[in-house]
Amino acid sequence: MGAGQYAGHVQQMVRTRNDADDSRVRYWFLDDSGLDFLGCDWHYSARDDRLVSGRLTYFIAGLPTVW
Repeated sequence: MGAGQYAGHVQQMVRTRNDADDSRVRYWFLDDSGLDFLGCDWHYSARDDRLVSGRLTYFIAGLPTVW
């Protein structure tokens, strides 16, 4: 997951793994729109956690599942 100032670093790490033929590593951009950051010290609130959880669930559901 990458967001904010760290997104580019995370994308680079994923590219490095993918270039090494590790297709299991994926990048997920955390869209922080609609989050209130009302948790302690501007962390996610319980409401934000639920929103992020839903977005992550949607992302994972779109991945090919190979067992």
